[in-house]
Amino acid sequence: MKDLACIVLCAGQGTRMKSARSKMLHDVAGKPLCLWSLDLATQLQAEPVIAVLGYQRELVSQILDKSVVCVTQDQQLGTGHAVQAAFKTLDNFKGRVLVLYGDTPLLGLETLKKLCDLSAKADIAMLTSTVRQPFGYGRIVRDSAGHIKQIIEERDASEFQKNIAEINPGIYVFDADFLRKNLPNLKANNQKHEYYLTDLIADSTKPIVSIEVPEEEILGVNDLLQMARADRILRRRINEHWMREGVQMFDYKTTYIDAQVELAPDVILEQGVILRGLCKIAQGSRIAAYSVLQDAVVGPECHVGPFARLRPGTVLEEGCKIGNFVEVKKSHFKKKSKANHLAYIGDTKVGEACNIGAGTITCNYDGLNKHETKIDDQVFVGSNTTLIAPVTLHEGSYIAAGSVITSDVPKGALGIGRARQENKDAKSLPRNRAV
Repeated sequence: MKDLACIVLCAGQGTRMKSARSKMLHDVAGKPLCLWSLDLATQLQAEPVIAVLGYQRELVSQILDKSVVCVTQDQQLGTGHAVQAAFKTLDNFKGRVLVLYGDTPLLGLETLKKLCDLSAKADIAMLTSTVRQPFGYGRIVRDSAGHIKQIIEERDASEFQKNIAEINPGIYVFDADFLRKNLPNLKANNQKHEYYLTDLIADSTKPIVSIEVPEEEILGVNDLLQMARADRILRRRINEHWMREGVQMFDYKTTYIDAQVELAPDVILEQGVILRGLCKIAQGSRIAAYSVLQDAVVGPECHVGPFARLRPGTVLEEGCKIGNFVEVKKSHFKKKSKANHLAYIGDTKVGEACNIGAGTITCNYDGLNKHETKIDDQVFVGSNTTLIAPVTLHEGSYIAAGSVITSDVPKGALGIGRARQENKDAKSLPRNRAV
């Protein structure tokens, strides 16, 4: 949107979270809480986007995009004080200023687009919502004509005003010139001795325009219970989106997909699947029950699971199979290679059409450093094999079951690394006798 700046308030500690971490850093549906609002600002093409930081500002700033302008609010003296700190960076800005909060992850992009459109000829445009339990929110006070004339905070409300169900979620679009004129005049004349942004309502010479939205959309996150509720709603939305895009889910209620996951049509997700981080799954692949994937790339027509784990850095090309109780970490499988059961493959490059047998593990860590295993095309690794990295299995080689491989295996060779078997005369062995 043209001539739109955005201020996102992210300074609060979140004491009700009862956590040593800023609540802005807590993940909701796979994304830090404050990024939900900041990403909305980016999607609206707001420029600049300003984040007002306070508690643990160094840590919070590390997760923000470099394009975000960071402003520090040393003392948390209310929403008006936070916007005053941010507005100093908008000296010559002409246009509209959207104010969001870093703890409202359920806001919709279309809602904000409508609010911005509505604000074109107003000093103030805002969201409202009618809720079942308005405790804690500022109440919307309207005149006889239905126009907003005041927002009264919970602490300052009379008993009559506390019964008002229409509340202020705190989402506004202001005219920049209106803010420039009236922000410096805010007073801390209230029980908390804070500067309320809501006091600007009385300064507007034009009618306040508003959009009423469902309660779900404006729910804030102040404690871990509210965070769990927001997470559940966001995951439902994410799953519904992907099902509309052609992804089949056996049980969408037990399927957990993070916000940044990318899925193609005809992907099948069985029950209990968890997709974390930056996973990408291509068309026609099937993730079987109770598999966990994180920051993994799965090519077309692959089969993963059940009970498989793909850790960060895993790449599967077309037609690969990773079976039950197989763990893969930072490894690249080329086309049609498979590890069907009970294996650990770490820091490994696997060629095309390889077969890795049950019980195979790569020993990639020597206590100080990680080392790479290389498996060329069409290699067959027998069951219960241990590959001591760094080691290379060249094209077309075979590894005998039960081997410990410490040296490279040449092209087309059979590698055997077993201890010599000895058979003893059973008659000479001591026998356990039943008592």
